[in-house]
Amino acid sequence: MPMNQTLTVRALVLAVSLAAGAALAQDAMTSAQVRSALTDGGYTEVRDIEFKDGLWKADVKDATGNKIDVRFDPATGRIYPENAGATSLGEADIRARLTAEGFTRIDDVKFDDGLWEAEADDAQGQRMDLKLDPQDGRIISQSRD
Repeated sequence: MPMNQTLTVRALVLAVSLAAGAALAQDAMTSAQVRSALTDGGYTEVRDIEFKDGLWKADVKDATGNKIDVRFDPATGRIYPENAGATSLGEADIRARLTAEGFTRIDDVKFDDGLWEAEADDAQGQRMDLKLDPQDGRIISQSRD
């Protein structure tokens, strides 16, 4: 390959790498942005914001003044209050969704703190703790058990 083409290819690879890195950095949310999103969502006294297993968690006061925990999905902007009572999915729906996604040995499926939770083995046989959206069953958090 001639020298000019080699330099052009290297420059292109570098540019793509830098753009990808910038996109990832741009997508990451800060705790201040999470606080703002929760406040915009009607919550007050937002405290103890922490990031764990792909979700933000915070202590807040809801519209009625009750102190509750909420989880915030940075990928979708959805807020999951712990006191959410209604879900359109049942345990069988969650098991079916996880099976369709390739999980096996699905155990401890329960609705807790506004999210569906389960333990299951992934395609590589790793035991995983999973959190799923209560309305569509999408996996919003997974970590090794």
